[in-house]
Amino acid sequence: MANVEILTQKGHDFLYIDDELWMWDLPEEIEDQRDIAADAYGRVLVAGYGLGLVQKFLLERKHIVDSVLTVERLPEVLDVCKTRYGKLYGDLVICDYYNFQTLAGFDAVIGDIWANIAERHLEEFEQFDEKAQELLAPRGQVLGWGMDYFRYLQKRGMYHD
Repeated sequence: MANVEILTQKGHDFLYIDDELWMWDLPEEIEDQRDIAADAYGRVLVAGYGLGLVQKFLLERKHIVDSVLTVERLPEVLDVCKTRYGKLYGDLVICDYYNFQTLAGFDAVIGDIWANIAERHLEEFEQFDEKAQELLAPRGQVLGWGMDYFRYLQKRGMYHD
């Protein structure tokens, strides 16, 4: 069982999982999540719930986004978010993203489950991306925070430790 808590400082929420800072709702993060949601359409799969920011923005795009399914491995994250915010956004499945199976393809897979955007985490991104490719519909897209940087590292042939 994970220790999950949301702490508030200076009006912003910070999600901690087992004492590791995982996500926050600073203005820059909110803008990043809004930008990611703006690129999504159709059936959307989100890997990891976080604070529910991207899910909320996706659901605001009712005319473009048909459905939002989040795969979250820690039910404690959902419990803490529901307690804090009074609701959860979209449909939810408790499962490790890497074990999630479905026959239906998604038009967008959104991920932000890598620990850091450092070169040493390129392998983590590549594992996420490989799984996302399995879940995509034809002409679907992979979206997420830090994607451009990881694609840049791949093109340069830079690899992890």
